[in-house]
Amino acid sequence: MTMTLAVDCGGTGIKASVLDPAGTLHAKPVRVPTPYPLSVDRFLDTVAGLAAELPNADRATVGLPGMIRHGVVIVTPHYVTESGPRSKVVPELVDQWHGFDAQAALAARLGMPALVLNDAEVHGAGVVTGVGLELVLTLGTGLGCALFDGGR
Repeated sequence: MTMTLAVDCGGTGIKASVLDPAGTLHAKPVRVPTPYPLSVDRFLDTVAGLAAELPNADRATVGLPGMIRHGVVIVTPHYVTESGPRSKVVPELVDQWHGFDAQAALAARLGMPALVLNDAEVHGAGVVTGVGLELVLTLGTGLGCALFDGGR
């Protein structure tokens, strides 16, 4: 049975657990406050630290806030700030995160295939029916949305 390390990265907390193919939890979720300022190295350390607290998985799926294309961060609103949402933007962090191939970096760090998507897309993939046009809105530190057409 293929097990998935599922990681939800938010503006105030990063949460993880291990799921089976049906989406059933196989471990109590673990959570840490999102550490700020959040360099890409600190991000990788944080996710790897959570993974180390959980049972082994075969692959990872990670939801990040912001615009993510093919596992690469285009922009992330919170992680480029001094102390979290609505705080001062740190130009060096903007440079680090823009174009960061989070998918490749996480796969290398975790030693397993990784899929990195926008956090609302990850949530939506778990709840859409796959029929017609479906809109998923997520409310957290920020507002996220994902639009699915026929499950895609």
